[in-house]
Amino acid sequence: MDPLSLVALASSSFRGVQLLVNKGAEIEQVAQQLGKWFSYASDIRQAEREAENPPIFKKLFGGGSVEEEALNATIARKKLQEQEKHIRELIVWAYGKDTYVEMMQLRKDIRLRREKAVYQQRKKRQKIADGIAMVVGAVVASGVIYGTTLLIKGG
Repeated sequence: MDPLSLVALASSSFRGVQLLVNKGAEIEQVAQQLGKWFSYASDIRQAEREAENPPIFKKLFGGGSVEEEALNATIARKKLQEQEKHIRELIVWAYGKDTYVEMMQLRKDIRLRREKAVYQQRKKRQKIADGIAMVVGAVVASGVIYGTTLLIKGG
């Protein structure tokens, strides 16, 4: 998914967090919605890292300009920073600083586990797809060269 689509999803979750906190919801309810926001935030950061070092197939055939990708990544990063600041203020105000610190430590632990599992799997799949694309390209190029050689010899 592109960063701006992920920002739209994150913003929706952010509004849900705001609504729950403002209504005085229990921390468990807020944490559930906050978990969605953190997932989208993590996906946005990963998309930004992948945009900095795109797979070979995307380099060759990817649409959009470098400037467009950079602008989208910058907008997404700024929006996340703004939302994260508001979330921190909301949680500290409603539930206390200790709750916020505990949540951030838990977030860090979960993010590390998720990055190892999800993002490494995605990298493996992308490498396999790139490898297949390169092999198919090499086979096609070899076929063209072989066919051209036959035509030259035959004619």
